[in-house]
Amino acid sequence: MTDDAIDLAAARRGDAAALGRLYDRHAGVILSLCRRRSGVPAEDAVQETFIRAFGMLDRIEDGSRLRPWLYAIARRVCAEHARAARRRGQHEERFMAHATALRISAPPMDAASDRREALDRLGAALDQLPDDERLAIHLYYLESDCVAAAAGALNVSRSGFYKLLQKARERLAVLMKEVPIP
Repeated sequence: MTDDAIDLAAARRGDAAALGRLYDRHAGVILSLCRRRSGVPAEDAVQETFIRAFGMLDRIEDGSRLRPWLYAIARRVCAEHARAARRRGQHEERFMAHATALRISAPPMDAASDRREALDRLGAALDQLPDDERLAIHLYYLESDCVAAAAGALNVSRSGFYKLLQKARERLAVLMKEVPIP
């Protein structure tokens, strides 16, 4: 029985410490998935993901499937936040167009450092990767046992994970050259 299965059973019985262990075990990767995918701070999306998940623990029967289930919830939360951010952006664009028409300008932006520009370019390139490739990169850099995490989250073998990771890295290298700075 996996740690997730044990903690899932305990959490269903009301064990708050088990909920904390589940959060601690998975929050890092969920945070990584939520970064730059939604229009709100990633921390808020992570909290919302776990609030939803903890409210639906009775819906998942197999503790070994907890990780991909959490990822699916996180993707949904981020998609909802992204839609809201797009709507908010449209309203802001209309306001800026109106302000420009009135000859009101926004304050000048500070010049971004080379490091910040590179991080912005990386974030924009990561956003363009397919979900499975982005997840492979996040798992590789954030999980202590990325192969086991990939087996559960992506349903791939060890060699399948490393092939996917290589494909993701190659695509990311191309995107880093092509993606304009946001």
